[in-house]
Amino acid sequence: MRAASPSAPVSLRFAVFSPRPPSEAAYVAAPGQAPTRLRFHPLARSPRYEYRGPAPLRFVNPRDRALLAEAELPAGVANALIVLLPDEKAAGRWRTIVLDDGETRFRAGQLVLVNLSGLDLDGTLNNRPLKPGPGPNAALPVPRTSQLVLRTSVRGAAYQALATELNLGEGERALLLVLPPLRPGTFAVQHRLLVDRPGTRVSR
Repeated sequence: MRAASPSAPVSLRFAVFSPRPPSEAAYVAAPGQAPTRLRFHPLARSPRYEYRGPAPLRFVNPRDRALLAEAELPAGVANALIVLLPDEKAAGRWRTIVLDDGETRFRAGQLVLVNLSGLDLDGTLNNRPLKPGPGPNAALPVPRTSQLVLRTSVRGAAYQALATELNLGEGERALLLVLPPLRPGTFAVQHRLLVDRPGTRVSR
């Protein structure tokens, strides 16, 4: 998606999530306002926040205004989920992934898999072949209960990376973040499953 022009103000509703969030983070909702502190949840989207200002959206330490992360805002996205990931190359900084979280693009009864594992994965979703690429993948329709199995191959040998059951309630959707293995040289990925009901503030 094309990024918004840095000279034009943008209007955005967004939530944040991070598997390893900053201890404190804030953003300035509009020019001239005091920083608004962000609230992270361990297994769910944050509350929704409003932003109107220039791109990129900057996240700062609320105490000294030190920059923590910048989020480039794709043009045309009015509702976003911004995932913050620790930047392994810069201590005290986070990199961001901006996902279109709007109801028209990501609907109830769908699964979006975001492959951040660094592994070449394949597998099955309800016994149907699945080949997720790196980063965000297209939304897939899923029933209320689904079985997901992911594998990776190294030097001709296949290893199970993830096996999990996905359970959705009526009107819910699921975002699955597939994260790198906890220990280098192993293949069992970490993951976070974010389930919510679009059009409401309900998440779990």
